[in-house]
Amino acid sequence: MSALKVGFVGAGFVAAFHARAIEQVRGLEIAAVTSRTGSRAEAFSKGIRDRGLGAAEVYTSIREMANHVDAIAIYSPNFTRVEIVEEIVDAVGRGAEVKGLICEKPLARNVMEAQRMVDLASQAGLNTAYFENQIFMKPIQAQLQQLEPQQRTMGPLVLTRSAEEHGGPHEPWFWNPTQQGGGVLSDMGCHSIAVGWYVLTPIGKPATFLQPVSVSADCSLLKWGQPLWRDKLLNLYGIDYAKTPAEDFATGT
Repeated sequence: MSALKVGFVGAGFVAAFHARAIEQVRGLEIAAVTSRTGSRAEAFSKGIRDRGLGAAEVYTSIREMANHVDAIAIYSPNFTRVEIVEEIVDAVGRGAEVKGLICEKPLARNVMEAQRMVDLASQAGLNTAYFENQIFMKPIQAQLQQLEPQQRTMGPLVLTRSAEEHGGPHEPWFWNPTQQGGGVLSDMGCHSIAVGWYVLTPIGKPATFLQPVSVSADCSLLKWGQPLWRDKLLNLYGIDYAKTPAEDFATGT
């Protein structure tokens, strides 16, 4: 069986992590890459070829790349997602034989954009995958396996808590709420929501079995709202949190 040829949209921080993971995957190759930054695409492509992970041909457009891959993985900034899917669907309509679409978390900046992406992929008949890593973490899988006998006897889990924290995004656009889609509630909250939803799902039920009845959240601007850190943010990334702030702390239920 021939290897699945995947095209990468994006050649930055996230794409590099996925490329590293693909070193452990058989029957798959990174056949192509396109990026808003040509120099990044070229450097990324060289690294892929050097590690024997695929040809990683550099293309200047998604429409062109779509003619040479079986699936496309979106690892580009949040504000580019809808436009990218529109281009992919247009390419499929023109004859590109793309079979699947992968999107890194979070799916989009808001519900409207997310629904647009889902609808487009459905209309084009594409298989889809949402890449969320925490449900596959070894501790999560090990603990669920350990608790399986209790769940079969006593019923499914009824309470879960999850927390996520890191020192800050890796690209300037991530600090811009209009480009990222908000602050930590979407950026890191999507991890906690996904893993919590996953572990509460009864054994043998599909991932969408549980549906929210009510949702509440508290959002705050703590560290990056202070003048000292706000000035550093402005100097480092050109983002003025005095004008366009986003939450850097959030709790959800």
